[in-house]
Amino acid sequence: MLNGIKIRELRNSKGYTTLDLSKFTKISKSYLEELERGDKKNPSFSKVVYIADALGVKVDDLILKA
Repeated sequence: MLNGIKIRELRNSKGYTTLDLSKFTKISKSYLEELERGDKKNPSFSKVVYIADALGVKVDDLILKA
């Protein structure tokens, strides 16, 4: 499962808005907001890769650890 809180923390640490991240990833702003809130938990792998690349982290850094 994707860790939406971690995405928000990383995005904020970079000074990005959800609109900025949307532009970098080509993922809609509303979808990114749903991910950050935890409304969407299992996006496609390609979306996770786009987000990780835009935030400069590994995919593993965005996954919830059990």
